[in-house]
Amino acid sequence: MKVLKFGGSSVGNVKRIKDVIEIIIASKEKNGRIAVVFSAFQGVTDSLITISSIASTGNTEYLKPLEEIKERHLHAVTQLVGIGNRSSVMAHVLLEFKNLADVLHGVSLTGELTARSLDNIMSFGERLSAYIISEAISERGADARFTDSRDLVKCSGNFGAGRVDFEITY
Repeated sequence: MKVLKFGGSSVGNVKRIKDVIEIIIASKEKNGRIAVVFSAFQGVTDSLITISSIASTGNTEYLKPLEEIKERHLHAVTQLVGIGNRSSVMAHVLLEFKNLADVLHGVSLTGELTARSLDNIMSFGERLSAYIISEAISERGADARFTDSRDLVKCSGNFGAGRVDFEITY
């Protein structure tokens, strides 16, 4: 099985994502079964780290950049997913942002940003981009399925510096 990995700049905007989808479809036609890994949209991980830091001070100023990130993801959905599937994809994305907002609210209330919380917050970027792009690939008629990597890869519990536990993962 061939594994393709696309970093943040590769999925930095809708045009780049469309180019990546073409690469994926061509690779699937050439190689058969493939797995694809996506980073968060360009700049999202850094923004989530900043937002987390702001939230940890109890300052609600984190809400505006969080809303901007949400709008960026919703825009990607409107540009990449057809009208027939758009509402269910939007609902999933909005639910993920509600979950993210809940975690950030907890950080804001406690004034504490643990390594575990930060790892969780940062993971939303990859999970959202992978979900949106997998749905966009499906729109093209390709057999694509989003799989949450947390169901496949198990790590040490060393938050902030976790390592894959290969024995359990395999």
